Amino acid sequence: MSITQIRPTDEKRTAPVPTGHPWRRLTLLGVLLAVSIGYNIYVFLTAPGPNTPQIPFFITTWLCAFLPYLAACGVVLVMKPQTGRLRWVELGMLLVGALALRAIVLPVPPNLSHDSWRYLWDARVTLHGFSPYVTGPANSLYLPLRDFLYNDIRFRDVPTIYPPGAQGIFLLSYLIAPSNLVVLKGIFIGFEMVTCGALAFLLWRKGLDMSRCIIYAWCPLPIIEFAIQGHLDATTVTFTVLAMVCAGSQWRGSRVVTGFLIALAALTKVYPILFLLVVVRRRDWALLVTCFATIIIAYVPYLILGRGQVFGFFSTYASQDYGFMQWVIIKIGGIFSLNHAILSIIIYAFDLVLVGSMSIAILRWRWQERISMEASVILLIGAIFAVSSNLLPWYTVAFLPWIALQIGPLWTKQGGFNEANLAVIATWYYVCSNVISYYMSQNLYFSVVNGVTLFVLAFALGMRIRKNRLARRNEPRDHKRWPVIGAVRFLFGKYGKGKA
Repeated sequence: MSITQIRPTDEKRTAPVPTGHPWRRLTLLGVLLAVSIGYNIYVFLTAPGPNTPQIPFFITTWLCAFLPYLAACGVVLVMKPQTGRLRWVELGMLLVGALALRAIVLPVPPNLSHDSWRYLWDARVTLHGFSPYVTGPANSLYLPLRDFLYNDIRFRDVPTIYPPGAQGIFLLSYLIAPSNLVVLKGIFIGFEMVTCGALAFLLWRKGLDMSRCIIYAWCPLPIIEFAIQGHLDATTVTFTVLAMVCAGSQWRGSRVVTGFLIALAALTKVYPILFLLVVVRRRDWALLVTCFATIIIAYVPYLILGRGQVFGFFSTYASQDYGFMQWVIIKIGGIFSLNHAILSIIIYAFDLVLVGSMSIAILRWRWQERISMEASVILLIGAIFAVSSNLLPWYTVAFLPWIALQIGPLWTKQGGFNEANLAVIATWYYVCSNVISYYMSQNLYFSVVNGVTLFVLAFALGMRIRKNRLARRNEPRDHKRWPVIGAVRFLFGKYGKGKA
């Protein structure tokens, strides 16, 4: 039985849980919020404009913002949770603080990425009756449309990569305020606040402290990447979290809404389509039909506009060899003097085996009720990102809601050392340390971030395999025959093994 399945008796439910000094935790969080707000004001005042050489200073400033954030997370995770009215007061402070931290830096123009300008350009092209999936902005066809938007975008010679769901959000922003990047980023902040609220609800439903949503809400990574840089991934995270909320509900129509939300997530970034494996049940036709029908309907207008061309730059983008595992395979291939063609075959085979085997395992474990939805999402995201040709810092924000749901103490008196929590903490380290990729060489970055994370995960997995061997007589058959599979399932499946 998982910890979240344990429920107190009726007598214990009515009795208040002692929390020592309840105002102490609230006061500490208030002080750390004030520090974070003051620091974000400093970021707002010192942030360099686009195309300026002060980026290393900005990244250093950004990294320092993680100090009060991690301290606040430590307060929430270590101190006893609030009860009664104070827990709602604290949750309200966390959510208002999250909004304030983003609103302060919202007017700052993007200085690390020019993607958000491309979002508005795609909307302009669509509203003028052209498909952004056919030709790049540099095409002479778009000469009458050029202005400051064109000057600020990059990759002008290639068509867009963003799916129709993303294009719909771009169009909404452009219709509200044409060529206004602050409005578009404000829409993304609205999505983020929905994510924070939905995450708090998921934590409540799991019987966990709702204030754990601070792991996402106050994290400087999404604050900078979404409120300043204006990246689309804020919407993907929102639709994914909402899909898991609906998937764990029993109200009438929840399966249809779940399928619709998975489709919306996949229509902003492609990879969430694999989350169907997490939520689908046997003969779950309502969910599957809704999901795929929504995707098909969303693509129809662009199929008409582009005369069948709807993939744009995606195939070229996906074949680039900039990811960590591609880097490792190429390094090993260099030792054996393998040519590029053979290395490409090895890379594609590795990608297929890793993602395919993880997908099959997740589907099997979910149908056998051996792993929770939250744990399944972390494993799938990890497998997808491991084979991604381009894994940029803002992509990794997708881990944060599930880290908040999975994280726990490294050691307890009853259970001793917990390898599962070590693996979750390693994932958290990976997310927070990705910022250094902006000014560190690829080799050093992969060593400091990916290398350290993989080492800790391998250590946690090894510790679990050792425990499995010691307790083999009491484990199920698949644990006896396949200790690695049993260990992986244990590492990420500690919060619930039944239907969520």
